[in-house]
Amino acid sequence: MIIAPEPKPDLYLIDKLYIYCILNRIEPILIINKCDICDQAFLDDICQQYYFLKIFVISAKNLINISSLKDYIKSSICVVSGQSAVGKSSLINSLIPNAVQNVQELSHKINRGKHTTRVNEIFLYEDLKIADTPGFSSLDLNIEYKELYKYFPEFLDYIDKCKYLNCSHIKEGNVCGVYNAVNENKINKSRYDRFVYMYNKLKEEWEKKYD
Repeated sequence: MIIAPEPKPDLYLIDKLYIYCILNRIEPILIINKCDICDQAFLDDICQQYYFLKIFVISAKNLINISSLKDYIKSSICVVSGQSAVGKSSLINSLIPNAVQNVQELSHKINRGKHTTRVNEIFLYEDLKIADTPGFSSLDLNIEYKELYKYFPEFLDYIDKCKYLNCSHIKEGNVCGVYNAVNENKINKSRYDRFVYMYNKLKEEWEKKYD
């Protein structure tokens, strides 16, 4: 899962990609690309939010930390995913010399990337197997909204502090251990806000499906 300081990271998509990986028994790895234009505050914030993930901070363009990433993923089948223009094709070019990709620059006019990759494609080189995917901004999850909290690892230490066994961690207020942990800065507020948004979206979809 790749993000970069530009374009602005869609962390809601990263949250969903992480859950998708867990559901499908895929090891998720987070790559922060374009580290040459990252400030420390950006890196600290992302690393704090996703402390439970293996994170690589790289520059595909300048080949920074590419060798350590290459060593980690060798002998595996990897799928590269993320928003358009975060550097998925550039990353593959840096890992696999014979992967000819049409790499396009970020469109500064609209601060969004053009969809460089049009199809799913797998590249083989020595002991590397890497699949590229088209950039996308949505992903459907086949989970019940009541089960969503299980996919937020930072919640698990506070679940037993909830007053109610069927706590939704959404509207129970200070009788919810997760809610209190957010207020005490033990759980990242941005991650919690995205959990609430995702919960409500899943609940809305469930109600439409079964109403």
